[in-house]
Amino acid sequence: MDENVLQDKISEAVLLLYQNKEQEAMQQVKELIVMFKNMIQNQTIEHMEEIGNFAILMQRELLENYQSLDMIGIADCLTEKAVLFMKFYFQNK
Repeated sequence: MDENVLQDKISEAVLLLYQNKEQEAMQQVKELIVMFKNMIQNQTIEHMEEIGNFAILMQRELLENYQSLDMIGIADCLTEKAVLFMKFYFQNK
């Protein structure tokens, strides 16, 4: 996955969330959750030591908000924590 493509997917999901387009947004978020899971699993041991806890907390928060259908919580998590994780991931790749 390319950094720009992932950033576009995050931006698109956030926009759908803020527009209350629940069905489309939740499908996008579901795809992002899988992508983040794969990114976390593909990190080296060194990267996991540096940002592993943050990545796991971000994923947990995203899943909790997804399961409770908290659109604003999902959008906040994506714009704050997911973007930080993504930047770290691609910087150290």
